[in-house]
Amino acid sequence: MSTIVISGASGFLGSHLTRHFVKAGRRVAALVRTQSSLRRLTDVLNDIQLQFVDAGDLENALAAQAPIEAVIHTATDYGRKGAPFSRLVETNVAWSLRLAEAAVKAQAGCFLNAGTALPPEVSPYALSKHHFSQWLKWLANGSETCFVDVALETMYGEDDNPAQFVTYVIIGCLCNVERLPLTTGEQERDFIYIQDVVAALARLVEFYSSEEAKQCTHRYATYSVGSGVAVPIRQVACMIHALSDAHTLLDFGATPHRPHEVMFSQADLTAMRRLNWSPQYDLQTGLSRTIAWWRAHKEERLQCAG
Repeated sequence: MSTIVISGASGFLGSHLTRHFVKAGRRVAALVRTQSSLRRLTDVLNDIQLQFVDAGDLENALAAQAPIEAVIHTATDYGRKGAPFSRLVETNVAWSLRLAEAAVKAQAGCFLNAGTALPPEVSPYALSKHHFSQWLKWLANGSETCFVDVALETMYGEDDNPAQFVTYVIIGCLCNVERLPLTTGEQERDFIYIQDVVAALARLVEFYSSEEAKQCTHRYATYSVGSGVAVPIRQVACMIHALSDAHTLLDFGATPHRPHEVMFSQADLTAMRRLNWSPQYDLQTGLSRTIAWWRAHKEERLQCAG
């Protein structure tokens, strides 16, 4: 049986992907760092090949998993808390490139990179992700491995990082904090529920494992993945507020916009629709499911004041 290799398997996207492929009966190799928490993978730890790759030999690690149908690269450094630029480049460019090169050497069918729809000038994180994509184009030249760059819009869902916008608002509302500082909320974002992201990446793996894809002469492709609808984040915050029956004051305008803030972002789903994929969850359904999960895990995950 061929293997699906997932880097960053202990993260938000990586753990949902890991769970999806395990449930589908696939052989999954999960690449994680030694210091990573495995909490998100607790229910599938006995069903995956766990590999710690901090300073390990990536070539040997991937060779041990052959044959590899796909490497799905979700590991990333967001550069939070003033992380040095050199660390971002090391993780998002240098280490990622070593993984991609190891995938080529292991003759992986395809390498899917979970990228970002953010333009490179928005942040050092976005810049590093675009930098890596440029290297993938070079690596694809003359390679038997297909390289697929996925420009992800704003993901949200169960067990996401509390620093992410949707989770930040949900936690504030479920804890009924007195006041939640927010920007004016005029920015329009394309919010996509995590299960739709997983389905999109799984569809790409399926396509790039097909005979049709193997006949393609182009070894590099890009896809935009989102809901295809841009919504003001003010509207999203208000929707979360209503769905969670909160009494919290949503203090719009209390927080300034970030430098180089993107005011509009929306996925072009043309390429994904050609592969017969489209999002299955509208915003209200996705938010309702996410809020229900956080409500059920409130005692163990949420540290509400009072």
